[in-house]
Amino acid sequence: MTVDCQWIHKNLETLFCGTLSPEENRIARAHIESCGSCDKEVAALNAIDPLVKGYFQTELNRALRVSAARSRPLWRRRPALTSTFVLAASILLAVALRTPHQNPVIYSTSVAQEVTPSQVPESAPPVKTNDTADIERAKPVESVPADRAQTAGVRPLTDNNTPEFLVSDPAGYSRTLSDYRGHVLVIGLLNSGQPDSTSNLERLYEALGSNSKFRFLGVADVHQAKPANTTFPIAYNQGSKLFEAGPGDFVLLDEAGKIRLRGSLVKDFESLRKMLQGN
Repeated sequence: MTVDCQWIHKNLETLFCGTLSPEENRIARAHIESCGSCDKEVAALNAIDPLVKGYFQTELNRALRVSAARSRPLWRRRPALTSTFVLAASILLAVALRTPHQNPVIYSTSVAQEVTPSQVPESAPPVKTNDTADIERAKPVESVPADRAQTAGVRPLTDNNTPEFLVSDPAGYSRTLSDYRGHVLVIGLLNSGQPDSTSNLERLYEALGSNSKFRFLGVADVHQAKPANTTFPIAYNQGSKLFEAGPGDFVLLDEAGKIRLRGSLVKDFESLRKMLQGN
């Protein structure tokens, strides 16, 4: 059984209802703990759940008070909320909370990133100018000046101060190599003109993605939809060097973040597959 981000998204309802088998639940929880994107989605739903319960507990108490007043004259009675109505209302509210809304787009200095409404703060927190760790993990929110706009598909020029690896996930959060320490990381640079490289990365993810030792990441230079028929996680480059790899290439890093192998996802695919299977 393979559990990935797409599987978690399709089975959220059964996961929260507790109808998964013990084995499915164990594997799903292990994936959520190791996947930042799935962990944030589940945490957001868990935050909503107490609000829903509190609302319907208030409605239930109100219904009980109205029921107790049925002995009053008809002209003084208020319509009571029946259990059927409470159940129907709970279903409607749950559906409304789960219905996706159009996500606002925030533009950074390198890519446009989708941000869900639950992730947009009501007021911007103060920026800590002396805390580099907070700045690294913060969502990029600055707009791109007109004179610095990038041409789609063209990687910006780099210099000695450019980081080797800095990307953002689909939620807009920055990711560095420190987020993957302790795991063997396979970085594949997406190339729309070379579909074989994308399909080879997907083959590796389907074969080894359930192994908690490995992490796979498809990286695009511009904000784009996930390629069709793929399930591996995707991220967007924030102007980093990406170890000087080009579109259609891969970089394999060990648990300490050291490069073990690099090459083409097409020409050197077998070498990469054999090295991963030997780990």
